[in-house]
Amino acid sequence: MGIVVKHYKGVEVTRMKNAVSEKKAEIQIRDAILDKILDANDIDIPQNVIDEEASRMAMERQHQMKYESLAGTCDFDYFYPREEDMAELKEEACKYLKTEVILRGIIDAERFEVTIDELEAEAQVIATREQISIEMVKDFLGENLESLRNDLLIRKALDFIYDNAVIQM
Repeated sequence: MGIVVKHYKGVEVTRMKNAVSEKKAEIQIRDAILDKILDANDIDIPQNVIDEEASRMAMERQHQMKYESLAGTCDFDYFYPREEDMAELKEEACKYLKTEVILRGIIDAERFEVTIDELEAEAQVIATREQISIEMVKDFLGENLESLRNDLLIRKALDFIYDNAVIQM
């Protein structure tokens, strides 16, 4: 069983075995599709940009662990990245940045836009999920919900990729 990604140089990827659930299998397939797209496109990210993103990720993890420590869900207060942690973070940062370049290219090429109705619908989903009022969501995100626009554009680009993948059996 394989996946052929249309519009991306005919890249083929094999479905992972041992998937515990359909959702996990779907995530594996989506990750594999993105990996193959990244492999098929030579994208050069300057090292200083990768380093900055890795540092941002390290800081974000440190903040997360501080929060979890305060919430009592973990025993350690700080994340001090070791050399091997930073190497891993730099690899993760590079992949993230390359993915951003691909997704931005798709957003521009396909001329994706987000409407006010889509922003309102997403805000309603958040309100329902968090069991709060839509007004609270707007208070937090801003009345015009512009902070959601980028997330929805990225989701459209990802959906475009996945919708154009064909699973062959």
